[in-house]
Amino acid sequence: MSLVSQVLKLISNSVQDAFNVELDPRSLSVELPPDAAMGHLAFACFPLAKACRRAPQQIAQELAARLEGKAPLTEVNAAGPYLNLKVDVTRWFSDVILAQREGLPQLPDAERERVVVEYSCPNTNKPQHLGHVRNNILGEGLANLLSVAGHDVTRVNLINDRGVHICRSMLAWQRWGEGVTPESSGEKGDHLVGRFYVLFAQKLKAEQDAWYTAKGVDPKVLPRDEQDALEQEFGEKSELLSAVRQMLRDWEAGDTAVRQLWERMNSWVFDGFEQTYSELGVHFDRVYYESNTYLLGRDIIEAGLDKGSLERNDTGAVVCSLEELKLQPKVLLRSDGTSLYMTQDIGTAVARQRELDFQRMIYVVGNEQEHHFRVLFHVLQKLGYDWADRLLHFSYGMVNLTTGKMKSREGRVVDADDLLQELKDACREVMQQGERRLDMPVEEQEEVVHALALGALKYFVLKVNPKLDMLYDPKESIDLQGNTGPYLQYAQARIRSLIRKSGVDAAAVTQFDKLGNEEEVELLKQLAFWPLEVQQAAAQFNPSRVATRTYELARAFSRFFNAHSVFDRVDDPELAQQRIALVDAVGTAIRQGLDIMGIPTPERI
Repeated sequence: MSLVSQVLKLISNSVQDAFNVELDPRSLSVELPPDAAMGHLAFACFPLAKACRRAPQQIAQELAARLEGKAPLTEVNAAGPYLNLKVDVTRWFSDVILAQREGLPQLPDAERERVVVEYSCPNTNKPQHLGHVRNNILGEGLANLLSVAGHDVTRVNLINDRGVHICRSMLAWQRWGEGVTPESSGEKGDHLVGRFYVLFAQKLKAEQDAWYTAKGVDPKVLPRDEQDALEQEFGEKSELLSAVRQMLRDWEAGDTAVRQLWERMNSWVFDGFEQTYSELGVHFDRVYYESNTYLLGRDIIEAGLDKGSLERNDTGAVVCSLEELKLQPKVLLRSDGTSLYMTQDIGTAVARQRELDFQRMIYVVGNEQEHHFRVLFHVLQKLGYDWADRLLHFSYGMVNLTTGKMKSREGRVVDADDLLQELKDACREVMQQGERRLDMPVEEQEEVVHALALGALKYFVLKVNPKLDMLYDPKESIDLQGNTGPYLQYAQARIRSLIRKSGVDAAAVTQFDKLGNEEEVELLKQLAFWPLEVQQAAAQFNPSRVATRTYELARAFSRFFNAHSVFDRVDDPELAQQRIALVDAVGTAIRQGLDIMGIPTPERI
């Protein structure tokens, strides 16, 4: 039993003795006091007030009297509604460092689940941009975190490779591409297709402007409802949009020429995506394609119609009533029989459950899709799938630029490939500074440059609470000092270097009676709460907690390192060995945090 668990058991027993209230020690928690002078641990009595029928201040006073002198506690003080506790630090050092060598604790078998985490899910009509980067990094970080906690995690990607939006790029290339290919242009495949997606939007806007001019109207001066009516009318009469809709119908009918063009352009994009994923260090266990699941979705909808769970509206479209959600009916099949995003998502969810038999499935998708997933989960429940209540939308905030919101159709985005290259260039410049870096082989330098770039990018994303919007500032994103990924990577590399130079076998050190100064105890406290922080981060689906605590560990190490020699210039050999063992435990924890975040850990920088 860990020292903290022993303390919680003592508190639980004291509550039982004083107030005749039985508590599970696992339901209690201690925290770090805001001021180290208060003690090593603090226990808040507020949660006990109702059960004990006492004011928190009274509870604290009573418990302080009962806990005094009980090992491993060395001092107990009541401070208002709090208990401030000091413990036997030698015992605590031993407890924490030896436990760290066993690795992070995992959930009991009964609490582990088969979890599917879906992330990335790009469209094949544009390259990935900063918004996709946040999705990829959050999805990978969440999957890593849940896996470390003990869950059986399957990472999946659903590539949106069909639909009206895909046909826009295809039509643009067909009409204005003049046979260009990635090979002939020297352009990365996803970038080439994305260029035609933007071109279609430009051509469509020109057609719409001409249509408005021919009608003699300026939509900007009209009321909103009239603008919407005109927009709908244009959509019905637009030659370009009509051609796109026909192309989709031809695709669904299996038209040979359309299918060949679709396969060709998709192959360009898939190659480009693979390069981006490889550079980002992102991987998947399964990759699904909506072109393979949309028919299953349509079959499920038609079966639901036969059972009476769904109905046809006046236009002949199949809809699902959403009265329970106080929303308008949701169209699941158009009147011409073609599928929608919702149809495809239904088919994909059912296929996943049949194939993977998950106990929980998490969709990592931005918060602009909250309505979509609320409806999706409800429709699946109405169709009779009892596992629908085990679906979760991991909703995260948007990424905005300092110049405003990113817009793919206008080509106003931060390209993922360009962003990573920019970071690599900045890191390479840092690596080339100083004589001590010149003895590193060029190949190794490039590996470190790539690792630092990934550290800068991934930590920049993961340190922000997922629920919050992010403001991307290029200058801040390439800052390699302070609260950054490279700061953590430098700390970890420095620790490994210290251990190598010391020649000490840290794992052989089992006595810690020489440790106890202020900086050492601060490291101890950070280490003691590290496993709990990881567990709570997994329970809350919040990788940012891991990022924050890893940074706090690195800061605590930096303060210790600046205040004390680790092994050289230390007269007491036993103290040097014990400090190396402490530093080794800190380095292991930092590496665990970096691994969860998907950040590489170079041995030297």
